[in-house]
Amino acid sequence: MKKVVSTASCVMALSALLAGCGSSPDGEPSGAASVQHRAVSSTAQPAPASTSKSAQAGDAAQAATAASESQPARTGAAEVSPAPAVGWYAVPIGQVYGDLAVIAGIDPEGARLRITVRVEVRNREGWIASHRWAAAWFTPGTGALQPAGSLPAQTQRTYAGPVHLEFSSGFPSGFVPVPVTVQVGGKPAAKWPSGIPTYGSLVNPESLPPGSWDNVILGQVGNWIWVALKGPKDPPFFPHAWPITWGFRTWDRLVAFDVVTGQAVEYAIPRSYGYGSWVDMVTPNDVLPSFAREGNRVYVAVGEWVGCFPAVPEAAGAPTVVRAASPVRVAASGSYVAQEGRAALADLAADERQAAEFLASYWDMEMGAHVPGVPPLSAYQTGKMRAWNQELAILNHGDLPPDLLWSLFFPFPAGSQSDAERQQMGRAILNMLQSRLQADAYGVLALTPKQVVAQFHGNPPIALPGYVIRNHLYVPAS
Repeated sequence: MKKVVSTASCVMALSALLAGCGSSPDGEPSGAASVQHRAVSSTAQPAPASTSKSAQAGDAAQAATAASESQPARTGAAEVSPAPAVGWYAVPIGQVYGDLAVIAGIDPEGARLRITVRVEVRNREGWIASHRWAAAWFTPGTGALQPAGSLPAQTQRTYAGPVHLEFSSGFPSGFVPVPVTVQVGGKPAAKWPSGIPTYGSLVNPESLPPGSWDNVILGQVGNWIWVALKGPKDPPFFPHAWPITWGFRTWDRLVAFDVVTGQAVEYAIPRSYGYGSWVDMVTPNDVLPSFAREGNRVYVAVGEWVGCFPAVPEAAGAPTVVRAASPVRVAASGSYVAQEGRAALADLAADERQAAEFLASYWDMEMGAHVPGVPPLSAYQTGKMRAWNQELAILNHGDLPPDLLWSLFFPFPAGSQSDAERQQMGRAILNMLQSRLQADAYGVLALTPKQVVAQFHGNPPIALPGYVIRNHLYVPAS
């Protein structure tokens, strides 16, 4: 049985730390990951913009140029070593450090990149209790990763320049884009293009503006800011996705935006596979994408990927959106992807089994019966057993186990057998969560067993995976 830690309290505690992530170069969102996943070994502030006036545009240009000049590009090795081709390179941190690893820093040094890796650490009971740090050298041209020892605990470098993204407070109405305003030194800059939607996480209770969770400035080169954005718009199984309201979006787009002209270049970000890259990078953003510049190239690290792009994109013409090619230059190992896919399905099956077992126990107890193979409800009530769908945080905060969301959103090929299995289990889990039986099992309403049973006329109200109904009771199918 897997152990689940509710993340709602983590979000509330993290809000104070994250509030400064755009203004402090050392500010990193922090907090413990929230679930047990079967590990396999082997910055900025947001905004839509008002239209810039000529005087404001001039101020923006001066501030942007000053910021760029205050952070000079690296020189030396990069001048004699060819830069990697534009695109994405899979970094095999999962094979070297296990699938609880995520890239948390990047420093280009010629043909190689020095990366910082953060690895979640479990205790003997299986809880994610802490994390460790390591350094490694990555060569994009070959895809080779060479460990370079451990590092002391640290915080991420984050953007601390004059440009900010401003979002309004208050939950969005449904899964719709949230408006953003770009400001330079507190003054309006160019308008953010409507063709590039920005979303917001419905974190409850609200601690930051929703858009601040899903959109972050990574760095700046002259008038261009580099912004990471989360997507997609809708959760899995939408519009029948409740209670999935947040924690499902990943960094899926990288945008270079000119704060003076309003020109924008958008690149797609490939999905990572390892659980660490999911749990640490979804809201509440324990780890943010990393950014660095060397010469005429910028590098962005997201999860298990490193991308290389022109420091100043070619986007001549009137303000518009250019969707530029961002090919995968070095793909992830097929065996590693398959391994993580199997782990995702195993986690999802365990979540499905645990949820069904708890509801079967609840119903049979309300019927006054003890069925062999079904744990007594008292085991859950006393804490001897725990099921993730016992947690009231699901009802009150939309706080679901990250391993459940990771599995539901794992990038299986559409139409594949693995995708079909995921779809089947996902629908079964959501059917349980959306049922009246689950609502009663939370215990919010003080109903007697007789009242619970009477609601359903003495008949189990839903089918539970792994159980059959006999004599009005849930009985294990085998």
